Amino acid sequence: MASVNQTQDAVSLDTVDQQIITLLHSDGRMAFTEIAKRVGIPEATARYRVQRLLQSDMITIQAWPNPDKLGIPHMIVVWVSVSSEQINSVADSLAQIPEVRFVATTAGRYNVVADVNYGDHGELLQFFSKLNQIPGVLTYESEMVLRLIKSEYTYTLN
Repeated sequence: MASVNQTQDAVSLDTVDQQIITLLHSDGRMAFTEIAKRVGIPEATARYRVQRLLQSDMITIQAWPNPDKLGIPHMIVVWVSVSSEQINSVADSLAQIPEVRFVATTAGRYNVVADVNYGDHGELLQFFSKLNQIPGVLTYESEMVLRLIKSEYTYTLN
C-alpha cells in the first residue's frame, strides 16, 4: 500500500522520460527501435530508460481486456459505508474478489467505492453475497452502469 507521504518517493522525469512514457501510453508494445527513432536517442538508451522506468515503478505496462468480449459486459458501481476501524480491511477484501475491477477508499458519505463487472444477474447476486460476508460493511448502495462512455486513465506529464 502506498504511504500517505508519496512525494518523498517521487522521481524526477526529464523530457526524454516523458516522451517515452507518452509513446508507451499510446502503444505499450512499441519496440525499442521505434521509441529510439521517435525520441531521437540510441536504441540502447531507449531500452535502458524503459527498464529504469519499469523497475522504479514509475510506469507499468498492462493489457486492458474488453469486458464485452469476455462475457462480463455489465458493470455496477458500489458505494460502501464501513466501520471506521475496518476501512482498509474491507477495501483489501473487495480487491481480492475477481469480478471487482477497481477499489478506492474515499472521503465523504461512503468510505469505499468499487467497480464490479458481471455477466448475468446470478453472478451479481453472488457478488452481493460475498460483499455481505465482509466484516465491517455497514451499508452499501449500487448503481448499474447503463452505458460506459469512457474508461481510461490518462495522466498529463509536466
